[in-house]
Parts: sequence; C-alpha cells; structure tokens
Amino acid sequence: MVECGGVGRLGLRAVVEFVVWWAVLAGLTVVFISSVTPVELLVAGVAAVGGALAAVRMRRIAGVRLTGVRGAVAAVLALPRAVLRGLAVLVAALANPADAAVRRIRLRPGADAGWAGVLLGASPDTCVVDVPCPDEVVVHTLRPGKGPVERALAEDRDPGGTR
Repeated sequence: MVECGGVGRLGLRAVVEFVVWWAVLAGLTVVFISSVTPVELLVAGVAAVGGALAAVRMRRIAGVRLTGVRGAVAAVLALPRAVLRGLAVLVAALANPADAAVRRIRLRPGADAGWAGVLLGASPDTCVVDVPCPDEVVVHTLRPGKGPVERALAEDRDPGGTR
C-alpha cells in the first residue's frame, strides 16, 4: 500500500522508528556531556544517526516485533506511585523483613513478560527473579499484597497476587 508521497505504512513505521532511536541516542549523548557546545551537539547528532541506523537494522534482522502491550499504559502510569510505595516498603522492611515473599504473577492476556518484568522490577521493593513462560513472572517482593504496577498487569482472577 503506497500513500500519496510514495511512503507506505512500513516505510513510515521505519522512519518513525529511526527518528525515535535517533532522538533517544542523541538525547542520552547530550545528557552525558558536561558542557554542551555546538560542536558536541553536531557530534552527538551524527553519532546518533549511525546508532539509530544500526538499531533499526538489528531489530529487523532479529525479527523482533513489539507485542503484548495490553496494560502497558496503566502500568507506566502506576509506576511513579509504585516507586514511592516501594521506597516506603523498603525502608519499613529494614525494621521488619517478615513480609518478604517469592510469588508467581500470571499476567493478563495480551501483556508480554518482557516489558512487564522491566516495569515490575523498577519498583524498589520488587525483583523479578524468573520468567518461566511468556504470560507469567516470578517476583521477590517485600510486601504482602499487590502493588500498583502488579494490579495493572496481573490477571483479574488472581486477586492476592499469589498462586
């Protein structure tokens, strides 16, 4: 399918992917530079072009597709609250570590364990220790119940967060 201008859906997707990679890589380079000058901005931009081209090409060669994004927006929105709650639980656990547990979390249909594990592990009181299958993760947590990110990602039939 070719749209007006000659760029099809796949071409537009590749351009957007390249621009996102370029922006992330250039942005990170600028953040890590102590004093930003026009020359350093130029170097960051040019280097990011090479990195973005390599990233897009490697993803295509590997055949990786973004899948299983159901619940991602709710989980990302719950992440700041989960981090603050996790810090509080972590501080409280120093006084009473008895609530720590290892448990399995069955993810809701359409959620992928790859990105869900990253979001679950971002909370200071939760550590993903295993991904036994694409719809399940094993976590070590310092709190007895589900946190905000778990509630956004876990299957509804699993109200306590344990199986």
